[in-house]
Amino acid sequence: MSPSKPAGRATATVLSALRAAILSGDLGPGEQIRQQLWADRTGVSRPPLREALEILTNEGLLVHGLNQGYFVAKFNRDEMEQLYTMRLLLEREALEEIEWPSEAQLAELENVADDIEQHARSGRPDIALQELAEFYLGIYELSPKKLIVEEVKRLWVRTAAYRSLSVDVSSDPGRSGQRLHVIVDVLRAKDLPRLRELLLRPTLRGRSGMAVGPHVMPPGPGRRAAG
Repeated sequence: MSPSKPAGRATATVLSALRAAILSGDLGPGEQIRQQLWADRTGVSRPPLREALEILTNEGLLVHGLNQGYFVAKFNRDEMEQLYTMRLLLEREALEEIEWPSEAQLAELENVADDIEQHARSGRPDIALQELAEFYLGIYELSPKKLIVEEVKRLWVRTAAYRSLSVDVSSDPGRSGQRLHVIVDVLRAKDLPRLRELLLRPTLRGRSGMAVGPHVMPPGPGRRAAG
């Protein structure tokens, strides 16, 4: 334990560790967060741990059951279809128009693409997937429709636990990096129809169920998903 660690820093440590575990698939949908285990693993006391758990619950990554504890959010197939339908509608609307990036912004996106490939090659898919989300969301933030973009970001967080199940950046890091550089090239060419096609492709896959497959609970009478 590290009692001298400032509370804010301790909370940030737990947030980073839990997000990494969820994005890497070490903590899967529906899995319980063992609080003592994570307190020991991150070297923090219970108060900052609970604060981090509350933050992740408010973000939609975790759910809390009375007298049960905290669990990674898990959705049935109908709920996932709803989430991805909302994402598709909002992402399409956000991409109706964008403010084209400067060369400096394009260079930053290219650096992020390179970092994603590097982390995938070095066995850090959790970092690669986090940066992948930042890459896509950074493009959506070019839209002037800021309220819609905020909702897009919120829905990306809610579906984060399934990203490691649907996106494998480690199997072919070079190809993953190449796809991202294609997106940067499309941005540089100011080709909005092609940009929409490339950015919406993962969301369309998610909506069709291809992105989550058997990892989503089937719907059933009387069954209520945690989320």
